[in-house]
Amino acid sequence: MLAVYIIIGIILLFLLVAALVGTKWQFERSVLINAPIEKVWQNTNSLHAINRWNPWLDRDPNVRQEYTGTDGAPGAAYAWDSAEKNVGAGNQTITGVKENTEMTSRINFIRPFAGVGDAWIRLEHERGTTRATWGIASSTPYPMNILKLFGVIEKNLNRDFTKGLGQLKALSEK
Repeated sequence: MLAVYIIIGIILLFLLVAALVGTKWQFERSVLINAPIEKVWQNTNSLHAINRWNPWLDRDPNVRQEYTGTDGAPGAAYAWDSAEKNVGAGNQTITGVKENTEMTSRINFIRPFAGVGDAWIRLEHERGTTRATWGIASSTPYPMNILKLFGVIEKNLNRDFTKGLGQLKALSEK
């Protein structure tokens, strides 16, 4: 009987910690690029341009892709569908554009996990270079949000954002 109480206590503690952690999270990384902001902007100003350095597309050369709307303008959308687990399916819609400075978008993830995120790419001059900052804000449903405590989100995103920003840097410095 004591074992049952211990198990119930552990479950309640788990649920309490998950409630205290919160569901929202944000992640961003940046890189300095030895190129003028206008050149870097050409690689970040549209969904087609972003997909030239998108690290997830490297995982499945057969991913199905569809673009709609006027790319580079609010309302333009991109959808992808892949059988690869780490690519999955979803769509991304441009929500805002500030010339040579920022593009924001809403991402709807369908597979492997459903979710919604607000993403951005910001450019700024920094001592003769361009700082490109790529980020996303989202949430993880309760009680799965306890994963935040173990750094799972940061570990996975850090790997992919670092690769993507490295590819953006190489592309922009050509």
